[in-house]
Amino acid sequence: MKNKYNLIPLGILLALATAQTCLAAKELKSGSFAVVKSKVEHTQGTTKSMAKEKETVDEKSVVDTGAASFTQLDFSDASVLRLGANTQFSFQSKERIIKLEGGSMIMNVPPGNGGIMVDGGGVTGAVSGTTIMANMSAQGNFSFMVLEGSPGKVTARDGSITEISPGQMATLDAAGGAPKVIAVNMDSLRDISPLFSEFESAMPGNEKIQAVADLQAEDIQTDLGSLQGPAGAGLTGTSPALLALSALTGLSVNTILGSNNMFVGDASTAAGAEAGSGQNSTPLYVSENSAPSDSRQASAAAIVASSLPPSSSGADVNTAAGGGADAAGTDTAAGGNSAPDTQQPRTLQQPATTPTPGLATPL
Repeated sequence: MKNKYNLIPLGILLALATAQTCLAAKELKSGSFAVVKSKVEHTQGTTKSMAKEKETVDEKSVVDTGAASFTQLDFSDASVLRLGANTQFSFQSKERIIKLEGGSMIMNVPPGNGGIMVDGGGVTGAVSGTTIMANMSAQGNFSFMVLEGSPGKVTARDGSITEISPGQMATLDAAGGAPKVIAVNMDSLRDISPLFSEFESAMPGNEKIQAVADLQAEDIQTDLGSLQGPAGAGLTGTSPALLALSALTGLSVNTILGSNNMFVGDASTAAGAEAGSGQNSTPLYVSENSAPSDSRQASAAAIVASSLPPSSSGADVNTAAGGGADAAGTDTAAGGNSAPDTQQPRTLQQPATTPTPGLATPL
């Protein structure tokens, strides 16, 4: 959303100030179209043409997708970006900023590259190395979701910052106010979203997304959490967060309103929980075949912990998105063999919102 005087919003200034403290962040430089499905337009300067696979996209480019159209861009730093239908995207290389003017996206950023920041009309979501999704609605509402990896931080126009954990989505209403944070069923999201299903190749970070889903399942099986429908998550048919989830999943609003397993919340508030039974009335998984085996469940915590910052103090490596890699700068991208962290991210975490920080505050 552009302002009258073309001033840079406070949230972006705060994020950029942190970014300037990083000397090791890699530039995005350029990407190329790895997948082009249906109508994808590529604008370079004043020249607009239909995108072609292997064509280079630089920071002077703008990419637009049409209805029922999708594309994947592979960047020189090994980051992978997918755009959904009716999406407009551009980027700033040195600052590692994705400009999402409208529509939906998913992106995997390998740890150690400098993170990424998604700008949606003056509000931002930032991570240091992870898989994220984002949506910018035509009404100016911005949603940012962390699927796996390090926690993300969402900065509002007033500079307030909210941290979200893997499995959570934060939505900022264009009208202002505190973000709405919800926990999304990762198994359902991954099985349903066209940002996964419309592509033949697996999304990088997929193993770690599954690990987050397995931990959600374990929370439900041990009564730490419960599956919920929109009402349990505090959403209605006009809630910006529900509309964003509709765009990210490709499901209609009515379909989501009729679901009872799209969200994960506190067991004590779940309408679908059977009192005293130790079980939920609604199965977590889209299909029984997707339920984790004992061995997969046992390894989920270690996989997730391997992508989190260490709990012990140590040298922090700031990133262009404002976040930090692990203390040793170890690359923990999906498929890596780094030692698991000692953290045990077991409980359902509540988002923490802080007032406007100093410019040197790290992500």
